[in-house]
Amino acid sequence: MKPLLELIGETAPYARAFDVTVKDDVVLGWFKPEQRRHSETTLLSLSEMLRSMALHGALIGAAANPVKARHYYLGSRAELRVFPVEATESEVFQCVGRLEGIDRSNLFPLYRVSGTCLTDRGERYAELDGALLVLTEEEFVGLKGADASARPSWSPGQPSPYADPIRPMTLEWMEPGRMLRASLPGLPREDFAGHFDLRPLCPLTLTLANACSLVAHFPGHGRFWVSRCAISCKDVVDPGQAQRLTCVSDGAGRFVITVESDAGQRLGRFKLEVVSA
Repeated sequence: MKPLLELIGETAPYARAFDVTVKDDVVLGWFKPEQRRHSETTLLSLSEMLRSMALHGALIGAAANPVKARHYYLGSRAELRVFPVEATESEVFQCVGRLEGIDRSNLFPLYRVSGTCLTDRGERYAELDGALLVLTEEEFVGLKGADASARPSWSPGQPSPYADPIRPMTLEWMEPGRMLRASLPGLPREDFAGHFDLRPLCPLTLTLANACSLVAHFPGHGRFWVSRCAISCKDVVDPGQAQRLTCVSDGAGRFVITVESDAGQRLGRFKLEVVSA
């Protein structure tokens, strides 16, 4: 059987798992943290945690898929929980997960996956339950189109666009201290290197990194960590497509961040439970 990393549409630098193995129905893999955390005080930023576990979800799907050819595993929804740990650093993290079941969307299979992330000391750091749409290469092209341009170039040793995914945004308080709106300009294809091989599309985790950065602008949240995040995704953002993020606080550590296109099309939503540090 081909290595699992050859059976998914994500490549480096987005994908960076190593020592991926399958034992019975459980998929195990390791990754090294690389992303700047800014105002977040946990061992990993929320967006890097989601990127690593979402990639692991795709590997779980590839292991469970009876057709051993490249497929595209697109995140539809996820629930992520982060736990306090004693460790103050971790050079590597391990992801462990399995397929929980298969449902059907209107057109494609929907794989339900679960996973746990552990520190290098074996402490439980995070858990994720999620759902992935499963597409063949032909279905992926039919849904999102083929990319006529050359794939964004990236070579090992080059800086990763995911090491610091927060981009300059224009901010406007709609209701001071309660509702903040941000305009995220369209990003170049190079920022999406490795996501995916057939066509670069904005990773939801890149949007999440910028969404989380908005929390630090609210009173009392200059330093924080996210204990829980519920994610829903309606569509994937293309290169050059601007995004509008609206962050609403209920004043009790809960935030809802809605992502829309410039035309007002709903693209996704994040629900965060935040603990000030």
